[in-house]
Amino acid sequence: MSDRLNLDGRKEGVIHDEKSRYRRRLIGEGLVIVASILLAFAIDAAWAQRQLRTEERVALGALEAEFSANLEQVDRIIDTYLSDRERVAALHHSTPAELRALSQREISEMMLATTNMWTFDPALGATDALVGAGRLGVLRDPSLRQALSSFSNLVADAAEDVPPLRSFIEDIWRLEAAHGGPWTDPETERSWAGPIEGFSFLPRATAGDLIQVREDRRYMSLVGRFHLNAAYYVGELQRLRDQIVTVLELIGHAP
Repeated sequence: MSDRLNLDGRKEGVIHDEKSRYRRRLIGEGLVIVASILLAFAIDAAWAQRQLRTEERVALGALEAEFSANLEQVDRIIDTYLSDRERVAALHHSTPAELRALSQREISEMMLATTNMWTFDPALGATDALVGAGRLGVLRDPSLRQALSSFSNLVADAAEDVPPLRSFIEDIWRLEAAHGGPWTDPETERSWAGPIEGFSFLPRATAGDLIQVREDRRYMSLVGRFHLNAAYYVGELQRLRDQIVTVLELIGHAP
């Protein structure tokens, strides 16, 4: 006989086969465990990737709404300053007869233009949530990530031009009071939310009031300085506008 008996009476060949089957079973079970672990990792990775893409879609939607609102606001502010600059120029160059011939609305708009200060108050909720919380990596487009960071820097740059504006406008308001102001008009006194109400006790400016402040050299000098600083501020806002447009274009092309 070729197979020897073991102490327990079993043939060594049978024992060898059993051991081989046992090793194969262990290897098979090990492979199943490894495969299960790898599959679990793959599922987790796929789920995490899906979560990131979902988070990206939500972020892109919020950013688009936010920057569309910012674009509308910055356009209105720029247009307001440019229109007010033209009205102040007209106040400088108009004769008393021409000022007296203006309608009440034109008079109110011209007087308001001497003291009309608007500042950009950007919507930054989604931007701050991504930049401030270090979540920019959710966005796959590196150009969009860079554009958002640049926008935040430009907002800070523009904000530095606000204190000089406020300083001159406060000086103008004090002189305005010396001339019988402030004046207001429901037709022209408006905020972003609409007309400002509750000031009917304040008078509307007259052509005589316009002529009076126009003849006050200090008043008009401060108005000129205010609008000169406003021109620098508008320059910053135009840079911001360009960046807002860039961000919106990148969002539109996002995968």
